[in-house]
Amino acid sequence: MLERLRTRLTGSVLLWDTFLTLLALYATTRLRPHIEWGLEVSPAKAVLPWQLYVAVALIWLVVMFLLTPQRALFTRGLVEAIGRLLASVALASASFAGLLYLSFRDVSRLQFLTFVAFDLGALLVFHLIMRSYVRFRFRTSWQRRALVIGEPAAAERMAEEFARRPWTGVVVAGYASDDYDAPSAVPRLGRIVDTTQIVTQNAIDEVIFALPTSQHNRIVQLSLDLLNQPVMVHMMPGVLDLTFARTPVETVGGIPLISLRESALTEPQRVLKRIFDMGASLLLLIILSPAMLLIALLIKLESPGPIFFMQERIGEQGRHFKMVKFRSMYQDAERRWHEVARRDEDGNIVHKSSDDPRVTRVGRKLRRTSLDELPQLINVLLGQMSLVGPRPEMPYIAAEYAPWQWQRFRVPPGITGWWQVNGRSDKPMHLHTEDDLYYIQNYSFWLDLRILLKTVAVVFQGHGAY
Repeated sequence: MLERLRTRLTGSVLLWDTFLTLLALYATTRLRPHIEWGLEVSPAKAVLPWQLYVAVALIWLVVMFLLTPQRALFTRGLVEAIGRLLASVALASASFAGLLYLSFRDVSRLQFLTFVAFDLGALLVFHLIMRSYVRFRFRTSWQRRALVIGEPAAAERMAEEFARRPWTGVVVAGYASDDYDAPSAVPRLGRIVDTTQIVTQNAIDEVIFALPTSQHNRIVQLSLDLLNQPVMVHMMPGVLDLTFARTPVETVGGIPLISLRESALTEPQRVLKRIFDMGASLLLLIILSPAMLLIALLIKLESPGPIFFMQERIGEQGRHFKMVKFRSMYQDAERRWHEVARRDEDGNIVHKSSDDPRVTRVGRKLRRTSLDELPQLINVLLGQMSLVGPRPEMPYIAAEYAPWQWQRFRVPPGITGWWQVNGRSDKPMHLHTEDDLYYIQNYSFWLDLRILLKTVAVVFQGHGAY
């Protein structure tokens, strides 16, 4: 409900920002003839063609959609929110100036500067009014209840920090600890093992792990237990997490935390990625349908069993789904996974082998060319996967993740990704996570296109796929 409320308010502010921008543009047409500075401009010459109003609306909408100053208005500090707005107006104004230079060069430069000043002033005042209104009118509606897992001292410290930032709406409802006797100003809601019940019974929205490094395995198990709960999961960063994970530290109300469940994509990035995924996957399914029918026939002729192989995987935010592939193994392969699964010298699971006895002859060729992955375009079309992203993980491997590795679930899983074009199956499974984190930290739509192009080259070379 909180997220829906924010989305509606963000959309409303975006529309009002666009309206105020167009109003500021119109105001300059009425004011410019009366400004005595510069060249004299008649009322008729100050009037702007309707095409410029359309262009300004589109430019401001696109820039605001990309930089999201409206969302920062409700989720970030005042300085960052204002800075995001200033950057948005500056970028939009620069784009508009370039358009004027290439098209309507007769528009007065003083009129352009007046418009920018009017627009910036109007948006700044409007944003400050909206922020104040929301802060005092909807503070209760936006309140997020946080549960701290760890020592009472950590819970008290978090409660004090959030109390100094009331605009975030985060309130520490209590903490879970196995220490019964520790005095604290924050209520103890139960034992750590009872976390899922505490979350349900106390309507918790945010879970913050404040456990020492020695209890990382416990954090992993609790994170798995919370997968079906509608909560965001965070962890207070430690030195090891930041050094080895290359994980970005997010802020919740200005407090540094590693978010284990929150999406790494902004809303504009998510929308653009989804639109591209839907269009490209639908087009590829149509174009490749003859080849897919031929592959299905070859699979059926070689060995008994289904054409498709459905396997449970973990995707974005830890959600489970059935990933579809062309069957490349014999029917009993799932029960024989222990024949190839092994641990390396560091104890990490390696479950792929170049001489896997479970793979059929047709399946080996499909894997070498990655054609067995084609049915995953259906997963993409259904929104369970993306064309580019971290590989959807197997549950038994995710169960052994360190907490920082759960960062890879902050974006939709993909058919191809950064590690596939930088080593593919030749790299041990436990090293894939660091490549996935690199992709998440450096995400852009252009990086997706670059990976797709590199994937084509890698597939034709046939290196590292089995």
